[in-house]
Amino acid sequence: MFPRTLIGAVFLAVVSANASYAIRPEKAYPLTPASAQLNYDSLNIPTRDHSRLTAWYCKAPVDTSQFVIVMAGGDAGNMGYDVPLAQFIVANFRVPVLLFDYRGFGSSQDFKYDPDAIGHPEYLTDLDAAVTFTKKTYPDKKIILYGRSLGGALAIVEACRTTGLAGVIAESPYTTQRLLKARYEDTTLTSRKITIRPIASNDLEPFAEIKNFHAKNVLILHGKSERFILSSELESRMSSIPADNKKFIDFDNCDHLELPMKDPQHFGNAMAEFLSNCR
Repeated sequence: MFPRTLIGAVFLAVVSANASYAIRPEKAYPLTPASAQLNYDSLNIPTRDHSRLTAWYCKAPVDTSQFVIVMAGGDAGNMGYDVPLAQFIVANFRVPVLLFDYRGFGSSQDFKYDPDAIGHPEYLTDLDAAVTFTKKTYPDKKIILYGRSLGGALAIVEACRTTGLAGVIAESPYTTQRLLKARYEDTTLTSRKITIRPIASNDLEPFAEIKNFHAKNVLILHGKSERFILSSELESRMSSIPADNKKFIDFDNCDHLELPMKDPQHFGNAMAEFLSNCR
């Protein structure tokens, strides 16, 4: 059995913060690894376009894992909201987790963003910087990308652009910006019309270059109660991913980003199986 180690109130807050695909960064951290009793290193990561990102490397008491998870968050809040998930992974699997903030989020370097945009290509540059930093700093570790919401879409793109990844976990990624925009503007799904703006860039289209996907293992997680990202859309895209081991899991009674908190046992089982397959 996997213990419910997640810090419930804060974890549910991130679900609310990521309720819509629109950029809503926060500067103040609701949690730090220290507040979750995690041992960690506070880091600064440079990007190739000379921006600076803040990161936390969350460590197990005894680091014996062959893996490190690089976690890419959603389009709202900051990495403090993902501390409970890092805590769960470290506590149950003894795998270190690198959390980082995109530019403009948390204490990373400021960035002028469009609040109505689905994302910015610069966020992929930031994820790539986190991966590059991890490869250089922890060369004995196998890297697993774990992307949540927007971060899930970016993680898939990153795996099409870089080699040497052990696996990718994408939690509730959109399939295309066009479909996401259409569903948000469908007034039968929401009480009011929500306008979001796609950005014309393959950096934000997770399946545009999927034939180049390099990771051998991929796990896509989704909540059956989600309205704006459909299970059928994600399942239909699975066949296009050229990975040796790929799996899609739909979680009952879960909405966007609710999976680890609402069903820690099912989530923990999925993580255990995935890590085993990545060996």
